[in-house]
Order: sequence, then structure tokens, then C-alpha cells
Amino acid sequence: MTAGFRKACGQKVFRFSPERLETHHWNPLKVINKDPLFRLGDTRTLTSSLYVPDNMKNASWFSKAGDVVTAIILYLIETPSLPLSLPQVYEIAAQGTRLGEWAQRVVDERHGRPDELSSETVRELGVIISESKGKEFSTLMSFVTGRLSVYGEKLVALALTESENEEENIDFSRLRVEPTSIYFCVTEGALKKFGPLMNLFFSQAIRENSKVLPEQGGNCEDGSLRLKYQVLFLEDEFAVMGRIEVMETAPALTRGAGLRYIIIFQNESQICSDNCYGPEGGKAVMEPFHIKVAFAPGDIDTAKKYSERLGNTTIKVASTNTNVSEGQRRSRGRGFSLQARPLMLPQEINELPYKEELVFIQPTKNNPTMNMRVEKIFWYKEPIFKERVDEKKYPLPDIPEGDTSKIEGLVVPVRPPVKKNVSISSPEGDDLNAEQKRRIMAPGVESEQDVYEDE
Repeated sequence: MTAGFRKACGQKVFRFSPERLETHHWNPLKVINKDPLFRLGDTRTLTSSLYVPDNMKNASWFSKAGDVVTAIILYLIETPSLPLSLPQVYEIAAQGTRLGEWAQRVVDERHGRPDELSSETVRELGVIISESKGKEFSTLMSFVTGRLSVYGEKLVALALTESENEEENIDFSRLRVEPTSIYFCVTEGALKKFGPLMNLFFSQAIRENSKVLPEQGGNCEDGSLRLKYQVLFLEDEFAVMGRIEVMETAPALTRGAGLRYIIIFQNESQICSDNCYGPEGGKAVMEPFHIKVAFAPGDIDTAKKYSERLGNTTIKVASTNTNVSEGQRRSRGRGFSLQARPLMLPQEINELPYKEELVFIQPTKNNPTMNMRVEKIFWYKEPIFKERVDEKKYPLPDIPEGDTSKIEGLVVPVRPPVKKNVSISSPEGDDLNAEQKRRIMAPGVESEQDVYEDE
């Protein structure tokens, strides 16, 4: 909706839509440094984002699955005839339990040739060969292909393959160089399906823009910093992506690189669950955020936390005292006392009107702590925001449409070698058995001779 306005402001606008034919392109493997000094480390960093454990009980399986994919990617780096892309990685991994045979075959075939695989790649492929001899290899491969299977879909493969037109490719390294907006668009029903891909998307974008500080990134001809722009990562449905490892430290440590974050989630229990960041990890993610906006939680435990954070106020409470003297004379007195009361009770927070919200702001150098109860801003009621989504005034930018005729060529099929037909000789004892059978059938010597004559 806002893409047209952003384009009118001079920004480059990209839309990554892995479900649609109309999409810009992003190849996650392009950022791997092909230098032998760095490629293994870069590859392992990438696969660690691909294989984030959904349960700590399965952590070792996800780690092994990452090792398998690391070996395949290293092989593709040293095999220029094959596309270096996640769809091609899945094409190879889809061999399942035959992957060990494939790894042994490619190592043997290229041994002694000019394109012989490096010792590093042979070593990592050896992990696959070794694992394939174990009884649990089929289980391991289910973890490997489970995360990769989505890349076998044709539209997803199209989105994850570089376009021949460089203007259609997303390049995270340019985010701080020129004003850029990137939209990651999926339908509601596909959120969980593309959660791991969103995890990789944000992980890679953050890492690519936090390696170099702006003052160390060089200068333009006019003397201004080359990395002059800040980057905001707006991550909606944050919990759907699972544990984004880099987010445990990025909000606190990447401010100097010009990175800012807004994360949106349903409730804190999502973030602190064992399937996401866990209690300690969730706390580490949320603590660096200086501003928090909360709506009516619908959960009394969460409401109690907000009530405690708002603190107490002092109220004047009236009291009436009645005294009876020995002569049965009564006297009444009215007094007042100051008592502490929560600024908002948990039930009051739970009953916040839809149009209201709570805002918690931590203190800064120039501002004190502020906790506020405010009214929401509804963009569709504000003229300035309604104007920005007017497609007549701000036409949406064009989105490249994929060429369906090229989809089949995005990956190179991996076929096992065809075995030649082999003729099998008769067992050694067949002739003796046939002779014995003839003798049993013969009634006498004469008929036995007749049998031989028939032969």
C-alpha cells in the first residue's frame, strides 16, 4: 500500500513474493564469500539460520542437518556447471538415503581431475558418507529435506534464483548506500510455511549491514559517508519466524551500524516459549527496546505485569470513626488517609477500549521515564496517511514477472547412474538336477536311452 509513496520519495522499492510469479529475486547463497579463507564460515552461518531447532530436544539433529547442507553448498561452489542456489541444494538433498552414494561418487569421479574437489569439500562430504552408513541416516535426511522441501516448489525456486536483469535482484549490501524499501509478502495461510525463509531473510539482512560501521565504510566523491542511511527492520508476526539467532544481540549491539528494529507479536509468552527464544532468550531480545506499545492483552497474568510496570498512585481514602463514651454518648469523626493504589488494576488493563493503548518509554539522556495511556492512531482516519495510499496519486511500482518458460531450467536434475543389464549364468547344479529328473521319469534302460536321444 505504501510502495507508491516510497517510490515517489526517491526510494528503490522491491517486493519479494515467493508465492507469486510477480516478484523480485533474492539468492541467499550469493553473499557467501568464495574465498577459501571465508567460505566455510559463511556457509555455516547461513545454514545455522536455515536449521534453527524448533525444539531443543532435536537440536543435535538440526545441527547435523546443517552440516549436510554445508557440504552440498561447498560442492556447488566448486561446481560452476550447477546453479549455486537453494533450489539446487534441495535437488541434491532430495536423493534421501542415496545421498551418501552420491557424495562418494562425486568425490571418486573428480579425484585426480583438473576440477578435483578441495580437501575441505571432500572432508565435509565425508561427513555425509559417514552418516549414511548409520542406522539413523533416514531420520537425519528427514530433517534435512524437511526445511528444504519448500525450495522445490517452482514459484519459490523462481524467487530464489537470480535474474539476468540486475535491477530485479535484491542486494542487502546496498541498504545503507541508497534509500531502499523491501517488502517480504506472503499470505496469511503461508506464514508458518515461509517462517524459516523469513528467518533467513532477516538474519542475512542484519548480518550484511552490521559488519562495517558507517565511518569505516568509505566516502563518496562529495566527502559524505558512503553508508549514510539507517535501516529499519519492521518484523511483523515476529514469533512465526522462530528463533532468529542474530536478534538475541542485534537490537543492543547494532545501533552504531545504523540499524533500528520494530518487532510485532501477539504476546510475550510467544517469544519466551521453549519453541522460540525460551525465557532467558526472550528477555534478552525484548530488553534493549526502549519503547513498548501494548494493547488490551486478554490475559490476566500479562495484565498484572503491565499493572506492576505502571506502578502505583496515591489516593485519599475517607474513613468514619464512631466512639462511645462511658456515659453512652456517641461521637463520630471523619478522617482521611493516603493509600497506595495501582495506577491501573489488571482488570482495568484487560478492559482497555479498542481505541486505547499503553505506551512504556524508558528514560534517555534528555527524557525521563514515561508511561502513558493514549488513544491509537488509525491511519485510515488520518488524511495525511490516506493520501499516501492513493494509487492514483502514487502509482504502485512495477513488479517483474517471471518467465515461465525458464522455470524448468532453474535447477539441474540429479540422476543416479544407470546400471547396465547383466546376464546371470545358471547355477552350477542346474544340469545335474535336470539329469536326475530325466532318470526318475524313465521306466527302464530303453526309455532312458530314448530320453538321451530326445536330447
